Amino acid sequence: MRDAVASLGAKMIPALRFLVVTTVFAHAILVCAQPFLAGWSLDGDGTALDLHGGNGGIVVTLSLLLIVLGIPWWRPGGGSGRVPILATLLFAAETLQLNLGHADILVGHVPLGVGIVVTSLLLCAVSIRGSPSRPLGPACERNQS
Repeated sequence: MRDAVASLGAKMIPALRFLVVTTVFAHAILVCAQPFLAGWSLDGDGTALDLHGGNGGIVVTLSLLLIVLGIPWWRPGGGSGRVPILATLLFAAETLQLNLGHADILVGHVPLGVGIVVTSLLLCAVSIRGSPSRPLGPACERNQS
């Protein structure tokens, strides 16, 4: 039974890595679009402001998905533990960001947005470099010995 679990875990790690990296980059693209959508809304275009708000909701959802995917990527997958940690920080910051934006508190909304963009790009680098150094996670390796 343990061999079957270890074998399944080894087969799922590449797929999980693909999901994590794809989600990280989709998140980063949408985060980097936010300042442009905000700037477009300064022209008085209500559609741009609606897109900015809707995109913000998608960004928060993706960061929550990154937490869910990042934990098994880290343990037992052997990936970087920084992925779920940064995803959790982003989720908290983006939730605050969403609330500040809806309350029109731009003095906090704008600088927090800059931090979110920087952290999102850092997460891209961590997700690429955070590939497992072993084909199996630490828990699976102990069971094979």
